[in-house]
Amino acid sequence: MNTHSHGRSVAALAIMVSVFGVAYAGTSAAFTPAPPPPVSLTDCAGSLSPDPSGRSVGEPYLTDYRFSCGGAITSYTIVVNRQAGNTANLDDFDSTPGVFLTDGVTPSSSLTAQCSGVTPSDGINCNFGAGGTLATGDWAAGAVDLVAPFCKSPPANGKPGSLAIPRAIVQLIVTDATGAQDGPFDLGFSRRCPRVPNVAPDFKHNHHRNTSRV
Repeated sequence: MNTHSHGRSVAALAIMVSVFGVAYAGTSAAFTPAPPPPVSLTDCAGSLSPDPSGRSVGEPYLTDYRFSCGGAITSYTIVVNRQAGNTANLDDFDSTPGVFLTDGVTPSSSLTAQCSGVTPSDGINCNFGAGGTLATGDWAAGAVDLVAPFCKSPPANGKPGSLAIPRAIVQLIVTDATGAQDGPFDLGFSRRCPRVPNVAPDFKHNHHRNTSRV
């Protein structure tokens, strides 16, 4: 047997194993899966209430909101829906909401909020500045001016057969400190809404019908 030939074969095999091993390792590194997106379990709760100053400033449907979250957040969005296809549900908003400590009363001395958006529209976006976070349990409080009452209400023209204006649905979406988004969370109204028929009644017709029975 030619030992020189055998030696060259063994050397060639070693080189092939080395090359393919490097290639495999490189391929494996190239296909390393990306880290999963951040998962968040941040939960938020809040409420809505009529702003008592609204009528005096010509905004009778001005509505205050306030909320707090179970985790730190960096930004939030307020969305107002009322009926499909209608995106003009608010026409003004508070651009500098208040930030309060966990007691909900003491203003934060180090954090501010800024909101922006177009009007009329169906929502606004707010943040706490570069690097700012609303700490767990702290509160944000602002206002949005709805174009109609929050509660279901009779049609503006009042014509018999006209559909009632649906109740508003106001929701909160937040981005937490991990970059994950949470929500939407419904913001409930602090007052009980009155019962309103789905269609404006024909009072004149009902009057004639009732008197005919007398």
